[in-house]
This record gives sequence, structure tokens and C-alpha cells, in this order.
Amino acid sequence: MGNIALEGCFEGERHVENSSPHSGKGSSLLYVENERRASKDSDGKAKVVSLGVRGMSLMTARPTDAGISPAELDREEVNKFREMLKSHNIDLSLWGKEGAKAVNHLFWEVHVQRGSILTGRSEPGKLKRITKLVKLRLIADILGVDHILVSRMQFLHDGTPVQRQELPLKRLRWKIPAESPLTATSDITDFSAETCTYTDTWQTSCREALKEKLAIDDDVQLEQDLSSYSYRIEDNVSSGGYPGLNTLYCVYEVTFRILNPHNLAKFGLPMGQEFATASGDFDFSRLDTDAIPIGSQLNIWRWSKEKRFLAPRGQDSGTNSGSVAGANNAMEVSDTVLAAAEKEIRVSKRVPVLISPNKVLISLTPAFSNVTSVAMPPNDNLWQALKGKQTDWFGVRKIAKRIAEPSYSLKEFYQDLAAFPELSLYLRHKGDVKVLMSSSRTVDDEYQRTVGAFFAIYWLMRMDHDGPEGFAFGVDKMWTPLKLEDVKKGATPSDSPTVADDLKRFTFNQERRSTFLRDAHWRFFRELLKDAGLVGEVHGASGPRVNSKGQRLYKVNQKRMVSLLSLTAIHDIMKMDLLLPTVQTEHAPYNSYGAGNVIADHDLALSYVMDHFAAALPSFNGLEPSERRSLQFTQCQLSFNHGWFVQAEAPPGAIFTKFRNRIKQDTREKIESRDVALYFVHWLTDLAGAEPTPLGGCEKFSVKFPLAILNTLVQSFKFVGQIATNTETEVMEKYLKYRWTDIVPSLGPAPTGPTAIAKMRLLCMAQANLQLALEAFDSAHFPAEDRQLLSFEMSLTGCKGQSYSANLIPAESRSRPVGPAFLIYY
Repeated sequence: MGNIALEGCFEGERHVENSSPHSGKGSSLLYVENERRASKDSDGKAKVVSLGVRGMSLMTARPTDAGISPAELDREEVNKFREMLKSHNIDLSLWGKEGAKAVNHLFWEVHVQRGSILTGRSEPGKLKRITKLVKLRLIADILGVDHILVSRMQFLHDGTPVQRQELPLKRLRWKIPAESPLTATSDITDFSAETCTYTDTWQTSCREALKEKLAIDDDVQLEQDLSSYSYRIEDNVSSGGYPGLNTLYCVYEVTFRILNPHNLAKFGLPMGQEFATASGDFDFSRLDTDAIPIGSQLNIWRWSKEKRFLAPRGQDSGTNSGSVAGANNAMEVSDTVLAAAEKEIRVSKRVPVLISPNKVLISLTPAFSNVTSVAMPPNDNLWQALKGKQTDWFGVRKIAKRIAEPSYSLKEFYQDLAAFPELSLYLRHKGDVKVLMSSSRTVDDEYQRTVGAFFAIYWLMRMDHDGPEGFAFGVDKMWTPLKLEDVKKGATPSDSPTVADDLKRFTFNQERRSTFLRDAHWRFFRELLKDAGLVGEVHGASGPRVNSKGQRLYKVNQKRMVSLLSLTAIHDIMKMDLLLPTVQTEHAPYNSYGAGNVIADHDLALSYVMDHFAAALPSFNGLEPSERRSLQFTQCQLSFNHGWFVQAEAPPGAIFTKFRNRIKQDTREKIESRDVALYFVHWLTDLAGAEPTPLGGCEKFSVKFPLAILNTLVQSFKFVGQIATNTETEVMEKYLKYRWTDIVPSLGPAPTGPTAIAKMRLLCMAQANLQLALEAFDSAHFPAEDRQLLSFEMSLTGCKGQSYSANLIPAESRSRPVGPAFLIYY
């Protein structure tokens, strides 16, 4: 793979390294350290143009159009062409300046590329350029939001930078000669038709554009949105590229969605980074030689948020016979209209207040006092609100027993949640229901979020039947989980009668939810439930039992399920300020809170009540001592940064030592791996229900959370749980090896040798750019001493007496394991 430097093109110091255009398809990095390019204006004075180009992926694409350098053009023919333009009173003094193209470029476009024709040549003043274009709208889901690909900057064959937002496009090739008698007059009727026999088809040009502009190959899975196809005519346009030349544009616009954005680092995905493509023989180092073929171009691409459009009501979304069709007749949804619709749809996805004939959660007793009293420590309001209330343990055990049964409906499950008296706390407040909690949300919001966490548990326990679809799509107005086939037909969970169906479908994010259903790593969710002791395999005399599909059967551990349900009922009640406990003298200090202080942190507040006033929480106090210890562990301050672990940013000591010490500090607690797993189940279901719209499914994950990151997190849980029985470094090494072998496409076996740990950590850090990072690490351009330094520093563990396996690190890391182990941010 060759190198090209930008020597001579940029003022000041700079360095550019990219794939040689002559090397065919390739990918490397483009760097422009100085953002200024020297050029000359019409007076010959130097000027400076801001480029804004930084490190990014660069690919080369091979065009089908024949490339030809300006020097290779027939000068005599170009001069004739120039005089013809002047005869039509076109002022050429502006051409070739300020981003405008030169005469020889138009000559190439008409006579060589055959991308345009000039009509009206025999009628003075009637000269018109006609070009037919296919524009590509490439859409990718980036962090839950649709983005469209645009070129923000183009470098032309002569090095001229043009800064404009432009979709990938290609001119259709004309089949008639440039000076055909057909073009002599100004009649454009036949040339502007949507189906034109004088050019290539838009389908052919579309395929060529994908290859030529973006170097797209079989790695990219595309799905065309047939409903958004459009054809439009823009006549009598004053071309910015050719000032003074009247132009007719015939534009085909086609939309494709990228189905596999998580595996396309070279296109800046999945995180939406900028990248560059060089088409033809573009080469900065040859600019001064006049040898770069016309049509060669460097594009800087960025992913921009997609505008929101809806097809007009009552109109077919297909192609009309008129000049504008499909998406071009669509109406752009204003932010005001969309916000109002989304608000009403959100309300329709909330559950009603839970009222049961025998278990009324709305109490008629007075609301909470505004004055915190300690007559009944640690908080009088808490005692008074739950006075005389007991958990219906028969009802709770019924939930645990039936939660995975196909016949146990979501509506029954919700009604049975009335067994937990703590849920009534969300409905006991003074005044308006919109009173804010410490989370700045309303009490009802927090109630809906708690129900959402319960529903997440319900769906995860039903992975063998309706669980995944309920998790991803939500339920219909009868509380029946939406099926994939119904969603494809336009079904949504919203039951709002005043919002139009098209708006409901538009806000539903069907594609993202369907992708979640298909690509979520459900087996890792199952493993986490198993590791937490919530489910276990069903065994027969000959081993594990399976269903008709050959899948292993699981049964619910009812005692453990009761504990998780109880934790979910109480886990957020301390977000209500009027329930916060006051630290008693005999317990002070408690996690830095002194005697008489109100514990403001809602997790610590709940932990304090669990530790010292368990009787104040009926649904916690009624559990067995071992289960209470498990729940107490979920509320402790673990000082664990999950991001450091999954991206291998920190050494094992910084990641795990405080976490491990918390587990080991009190042998009476007997914290086990399953307790660590339960901690993560609680974290997962709590976050899954974070949107206060429980009837819409677990929208935090299915709509808003990056799926690739969620999958990585869920995969990592099984390793974190091992910290209860393994050292920090042992857990980290197992995880790093797993991440290497889990990459698709495969990188082969996990590496060995003195650079192995450094490379495995870099892989986790680089994420979508892992291939580029590993190539750079092994590159001959990377100084050997720097590689050795990184290999040594990244192999330090930060744990006294611990080391990675000898065959994965430099010998010095074991013989001299001293000095700080760095936390690496990038």
C-alpha cells in the first residue's frame, strides 16, 4: 500500500498518509494537520481557505468513466468549444475561479464523460446544458437516530476545495453524440422525460455511483426504500459550476438504508465518524504537474441527522406521472406538530393507576407531611405511609410461579403487582400529580418507570415465546404483545385516537425496533438470568430437556424471582424527598453522612433503611436473610466504571480492586457470583424501563440505546461476575481474549507475544476502527520504541503481585512490575 504526501499543497507543516489510488480498493487514514490551503485569486494574490480535515478513513474508488488529464485534451477542439460558448454570450471570465469549473472540464463532461449534452447550439442565446442525475440518500441508524450521508467538502482534480452539502450522485451517460442533430435546437421534450432512451437507466447509474463514489462493495447490506423514489425537473437553473450557462437538471432520487452499520468502520460507522473517498486518480502530490485526470475528486463525507418527512395523507407514496413524485410531494413534519403528537403518543403508552377491588393503592389517608419528622426514625413519613400494610406474599409467589407461563398475560401480571404495598408510595403526595421528585421527574413518571422495570422482567422471563417481541414492540390496546408481522403492516402500541396513523408509524421507529429484535444477543440475556440464579435448566434422566425446536427448557427459581420483584418494588422510592432518612447517632457516620444529616442520595438512602430499619419496608423485611443480603449488595457503592472495563481503558486494578474489596470486606455477607449477576440484572431492567412508557416496550433499549454497546455490555456481565472468585487480572485477561475471538469477521486466535495485551486492549478501545488501529500498531511507520513502550505500559495491572500470562506481555512487565498503570482516555 503506497503513500501520498500533500507536500507543496498546504502551507506550514502537514502530513497526509492515505491509500494509493493505484492500489485499488483500500482503506487507511487521512491526516491534514494544518487546516489551511494556499491558492491564488484573480489578482494572483495568495489566499487561505479553511479545510477542516482531520484524521479519518480514506478509500479509493475506481470510476467507469475514462479518466483524462487536461494535457491530454485536444487543444484545438477545446478552443473551438470555447468559442462556441462565447458565441452564446457566456462570460467565461469567471470560469475556473472561486469554485467554478474551467472550460476544459465542461468539454470533458460533454465529449468524454458524456454526462451532459448542450442543446440549442444553432439558436443564438438558447444554449442549454442538460444533465440527468441520480442522487443517493444513504441512511444509517447512528445511536438510535437516522443519519444521512452527505459530502461536506470536495477537492476537484486541480486541488480546488468546494465546501457544500451534497448527496452522493452520478450523471447518467448520454448515448447520443455530443454534436448530434438532435441537440441543435432548443426542444428538450424528449430529453427531459423520466424514461429516456437517450441515456443509461437510472438503475445502472445508481449501481455505478455506489461503487465509484463510495467504493461500496458486498460488505454493505443495502435495502432500497421503494416508496421514497422520486423524479423531478429543475429547469433554467443558473449553474454554480458553470456561471452563465443555463442548465436543466433531471434528478432521480433513490433512498437506501444500510442494514449492517455496526460492521462498517471504513464508512465511519457505527459511531458516525467522518471519512473520505478518492475517486479516479486523485493525488495531491501531482497537482502541480497538470497530470490528474479531470473528474478525479476527493470527498469528505459526514453523517448528518435525517430530516423528517411524511407522505401526504391520501396520496400514493409511489411515483406520480408528473415532474415531481414520491418523497418530493412529502410534507416535512414541523417540530411543533411532531412534539405534540409524540407527547400524546407517550401518554397513550402509560399504564393506568393500579386499582384492585381488594388492594387499593390510592389511600384516602392524608398526604405526606411537608415537614420531615423523626418521631419514628429514620423518617416518620415512611412509617406512617406504610402503617398497617403488609406484603401479600401469596400474590408475590403467584407472580413468580406464573411469570413464564404462556397463559399469564401482561394485564394479569400488572394487576398482581398490587401485592407490593410500597407502590402506593408513588400515589401518596400532596397536591398535583405533577409534583417533582429528586430526579426532576413527576411522581407519576417514576411510577411508570418502576412499572417499566417490572415489565422488563416479565418480558425477559418469557424469551421462549412472546418476551422478545413484547420487549421490542410493546403491546396493542388489549395489552397483547405486538407481533413482527403486525408491525410490518403498520401496527403500533399507541392507542391515541387523535393522532393520525401515519404519525404513529413515523414515531414508532419500526426499523430500529425490528433490528433490535433480530440482532439483540438474547442468549446473553438468558445467561445473565441463569448466572443470577433466576432460572435454571430443566433436567431429565438423560440430561437437559429441550422443547420441540430443540431449545433447552428453563424453569423459574421462584425464591430468587420473589427477591428481584421485591427489589424492583422498592428500588426508587427514595427519590421522593419526603421519605429520605435521617442518620441516627448510633449509625454515624454512614457513608460520609453524619448524625442528624438527611441522606440525599436515593440509593444510599435505601441502603441505609435496608441496613438499619428493614421493618419499614415490608417487601424487603419479609425475605429470607440470604436474599436480603443479595438485595443489599445491589444498593452498595461499588465504585465500578463499566465503560472502563468494556473498552479496556483502565488496568485491572483501577477497574476492579474497589469492587472486589467491597465483595470481600465482610465475610458474613457471603457475596457470591450470582449476587453480582443479580446486581446487573437489576441494573439492566431498571434501565430498560427508564422511559415512562411501559406499554410501548422497553424503549430505552429498543429505540434509544445503541444496540452494539448494549450487546457488548450484556456479554461483559458474565466476566464481571467472576470477580467474586477470581483476581482482577484473571478476569481482565479472560475478557480481552473473548473480545478478540468474538470479532466478526474473525481475526483468528487471540494473539500471543509481548504485544498481545496491548493489541487486545487497543481492539476494545478502537471499537469500529479496530482494523485501522491494529494495522497502525503493526505498521512499519510506527516507531519500534513507541510500540515497545505501549506494550509495556498497557501490560501493567495496577495490582500488587498480579500479572497477565507470561506469553502475552513483555518479559519486563513480569520482572519489573512497578510504576503507575495508566488509565487511557482517547
